[in-house]
Amino acid sequence: MLKFTTKELALIIVFSSLGAVLSVPVGYIGNYLKIIPILPLGTGQILSGVHLITLTLTALLIKKPGVTTMTGLIKGLVEAILFSFHGIPVILMSALQGLILDLIITMFRRRDSAIYLGCGLASTSSVAYLQFFLLLQFPISVFSFMYFLAFISGTVFGGYCGLYLYKKMGTRISVSDFQM
Repeated sequence: MLKFTTKELALIIVFSSLGAVLSVPVGYIGNYLKIIPILPLGTGQILSGVHLITLTLTALLIKKPGVTTMTGLIKGLVEAILFSFHGIPVILMSALQGLILDLIITMFRRRDSAIYLGCGLASTSSVAYLQFFLLLQFPISVFSFMYFLAFISGTVFGGYCGLYLYKKMGTRISVSDFQM
């Protein structure tokens, strides 16, 4: 059983809620990108990495296995309550993203490269979820494009921006106050 302090649980809840409040409008914006005639189908995946910023921050602030999975699960629950574009499946999608990020961080010793790779793969997991669990019927070229955009987005928004925000937090406040 995972043991978290009250401070860690508070951070998980705050970042989960913040991530959900951020993710709901981003999901709708990504969905509306497909109505722009000049953009190819699947372009909305360019924003998929934004969903991972709070998961990245939680992983960096609370260095315990399972923390991003828990954050993703709670984020998904809050997103579903806030009427996410994806509906109820967003709970499993967010939990899966957190689990993948958790696994990659646990497997690799070097933090930065693990964050980049983990966010890229976690972001592509939402496309895999749409393809294999929700059984969306798109040509393989569309799914390939979506996987590519999702990986790049996850690496840039979730990985780079998440690490950048974490480092900026360290210059403004004592990050060691948050680390357990």
